[in-house]
Amino acid sequence: MAAQSVNIRPALRSDLESIARVQAQSMVAAPYYDDAVDEEDEFRRLRARILGYFDGSYHPSFSQADRTRVVADCQRVVGFGAGHVSIRRGCTGELQWMFVLPQWQRQGIGTALLKSLAEWFGRQQSTRVIVDAPPHNPSRAFYVSHGAISLDAYWLHWPDIGQSCSA
Repeated sequence: MAAQSVNIRPALRSDLESIARVQAQSMVAAPYYDDAVDEEDEFRRLRARILGYFDGSYHPSFSQADRTRVVADCQRVVGFGAGHVSIRRGCTGELQWMFVLPQWQRQGIGTALLKSLAEWFGRQQSTRVIVDAPPHNPSRAFYVSHGAISLDAYWLHWPDIGQSCSA
C-alpha cells in the first residue's frame, strides 16, 4: 500500500499495544538488534516502557516534561515516532523513538513521521534535536539523508530540524 494512504496523527493511549507491537516486530526483524529474538518478550518489555513514556513516569535522561507521540495509521498502526524537549548534549530536543513495520518501510512513512515530529519540535522552539543512532544501526543513514549530522559515533543531531525536514 502506498504511503499516501497513511494518516500521521497524534498517538492515543488506545494505540499503546499497537505501538509496542510495531517496535517489537521492527526490532526482531532487524539484524542490528541481535539480542531481540522473541517478539512476545520484546513486546512485554517495550509495552511497560512505552506506557511510562505516555504517562510521564518514564523520563529519558535530560528530558523535560513536554513530549509528543505520533503514529502512522493505515486502518492500523504501521509506524510511530516520539520525541521530547531535552537538554542532552547541548540540544533542545531529542527524537526518542521512530519505528516503521518492516513491510511498510521505504514508502515515505518514516519521512512523514519525521516531518510531523520536526513540526512539533518547531512549535516547542526546540529545533536543535539529537537522536541516538549507533554506527551499525540502519536508521543512521535515514537520519543523515534527512539532514542530521554526526556529533560522534553514536549521536546525530539536526542544527535546525524544521529547516532540514521541511520538504
